[in-house]
Amino acid sequence: MPMSILEREEGVSYRYYYKYPFPPDKKRPVVVTKDKTIVEIYPPDKPYSSNIVWVWVSTDKITQTMYQLSPGAFFGPPDAHAGDEIYYVLEGTLTVLAPETGTVNEVHKGEALLIPKDSYHQGYNFTDKVVKVLCLIAPLMWDPKKGPAPPLEKEAKMYKNYIGPIEDIPEKPWASPRRNIDLLGRWPIDGNEARRLKEHIKIDANKMLTLIHGKNHPMIVRFYVSNDLCHMGEFELPPGGEGPRTSEPETHEGDEVLYVASGPITVFLPDKLDAYEIPEGAVMLIPEGIKHQYQNFTDKVVRGIFSIAPRL
Repeated sequence: MPMSILEREEGVSYRYYYKYPFPPDKKRPVVVTKDKTIVEIYPPDKPYSSNIVWVWVSTDKITQTMYQLSPGAFFGPPDAHAGDEIYYVLEGTLTVLAPETGTVNEVHKGEALLIPKDSYHQGYNFTDKVVKVLCLIAPLMWDPKKGPAPPLEKEAKMYKNYIGPIEDIPEKPWASPRRNIDLLGRWPIDGNEARRLKEHIKIDANKMLTLIHGKNHPMIVRFYVSNDLCHMGEFELPPGGEGPRTSEPETHEGDEVLYVASGPITVFLPDKLDAYEIPEGAVMLIPEGIKHQYQNFTDKVVRGIFSIAPRL
């Protein structure tokens, strides 16, 4: 029996990655509420330095999770992934160390962080509030044949335990004030360049690529990251208009996972005449090639955070 949204393998394991809630040949649109997620901790062998993780979706193209760090906690040891990872902070302030470069970023609520493929990272919560983070990884979290990344062999570059040469700081291409649709696919930096530098890149409100989607039924879209492996961003759909506010139809050359930050949001599939209401705090998997529209039947602005991989 193929694993479905209601049937999954028990125990902490990465066996379900790339086939949850459905294996690649069985994918279909589905709403995933929190009670249908897979719950684990990382790392499972060191519960005293771990975070709790909810796995919403993991297909052959994209993995979407959410994790939480309690006040004063951190996860360790540092880990790395076989794909680019994007953090979006839903609550609190997350401090992230890049142990290979010594870079530290404090990422606040409403900000994002790009962690390039194979770049080790470790997260800390130095506050008295819970930290909650939405995570996109594409194309793969780990190599299916090798499993999780091996421990970092180098000593982390941290205060008082590392003394080394002062390296030339490369020009930061993501610092450019120029931003328009021509940069879609290489925002905030070309993907290969980011992986070469292995530098974590914080995306605050001033570093988002803001665009308008739709000629006749427009909505605002803000991209945190858009590169050759994945895309993550947000949209806002106000109430009112000509009937319920509805976005123009679109399809993607990749799987989409939509997280409802403020909702509910209704997703309509015009070719199938199907509609799905996604409650706030839940996600929907929209497999590649399926035409869809977002709808707002409420009296307030609704907000969705989308993750798409590999292509728009």
